[in-house]
Amino acid sequence: MDFSSLDTRIDNTIYKNLRIGFIWASKVSLITLLLITIIIWIDFIHTENSSLLLTTISFGIQGLLFTAGWFFFAHKKTLQHYKIISSCYAFLFGITWGSAIINLNNLGHAYVIVEIVGNLLFLVVLLSFYAYRVAVYLAILPILIFTTWYSIEDPRFDLLFAFTKLAITIIIIESGRQLLFKWFTTRIAQEHENKRLLKQLAQLSFTDQLTQINNRRFFDFSINKHIITAKHHHAPLSIILIDIDYFKLFNDYQGHVKGDICLKTVATTIRKSLLRHNDTVSRYGGEEFVVLLPNTDINGACKVANRIQNNLATLAIPHPCSDINQYVTISQGIASWQANQWPNQLINVADTNLYKAKELGRNQYCATPQ
Repeated sequence: MDFSSLDTRIDNTIYKNLRIGFIWASKVSLITLLLITIIIWIDFIHTENSSLLLTTISFGIQGLLFTAGWFFFAHKKTLQHYKIISSCYAFLFGITWGSAIINLNNLGHAYVIVEIVGNLLFLVVLLSFYAYRVAVYLAILPILIFTTWYSIEDPRFDLLFAFTKLAITIIIIESGRQLLFKWFTTRIAQEHENKRLLKQLAQLSFTDQLTQINNRRFFDFSINKHIITAKHHHAPLSIILIDIDYFKLFNDYQGHVKGDICLKTVATTIRKSLLRHNDTVSRYGGEEFVVLLPNTDINGACKVANRIQNNLATLAIPHPCSDINQYVTISQGIASWQANQWPNQLINVADTNLYKAKELGRNQYCATPQ
């Protein structure tokens, strides 16, 4: 498993959060526009007010813009230039609602509605756009300017009240935004750390502590997965079971420390002999190793076995107790998966071929002909 860096994860999550926020803000805006339209028609239908129809048309255009934004972010999956797109939509959101506030004020005696709508919008913007500070202020600024202006124009309030209200509003918005963003990034960091620890634990559970290659558990997991893939795609799959010749004698004569070094060297040689990233080697037990070769037939597996044998011979690890060679050698049993064959059956075939290789004099590989 490969996990992205924390910064990349935060960046990706910010975009996902903004998409959800923009969709939610668009839905809330559409509902709010509908309610305001109903209210002002009920309130002004019996009065001669030329601005009523124009305001309704303006609200209709605004509703279409919010609907377009809703569908755009519902279907747009790309991360490309998301900050520019988010900034543009946030500014359009703020300008559109700013014009709606002007229209409401032009109807006359609508300060209460303007105040209610302004407070609602501050809340919507804060909850929807908090992950990106630029989007928050691009959306809030037009609304804040117009609501403050109408506070100044209202004869009930003086200039000090209007600017005090402006300052308090900005403080509340920024404090709320920082609190939400802190919670947001903390949650992502915790999730990232948990996944990192899970990855580390998975690696530890699948790694042989001595040789630092895959262990038996990894092989058991992988062979089941690759057999399912081979069955589904009708692809070949081969394994090589490898045993170090006369390793017990080597261990008894040279000692366990040198025996461990020998195991590590052989494991590293096998791993370096595998040229494809999906070919794996695992320590099967004691001095035995198993190589798993997806998309490889018996002929390809024989080539890999020959490469492993040649690479080990090049190292020329001294083996004073071997009956067949002065250097460490290996015997290999090769098997290729057959249709409807279970993992243990495939391993048994490779094991049988390994014993044949030993009976034939060791330091060689034996494969089942196809």
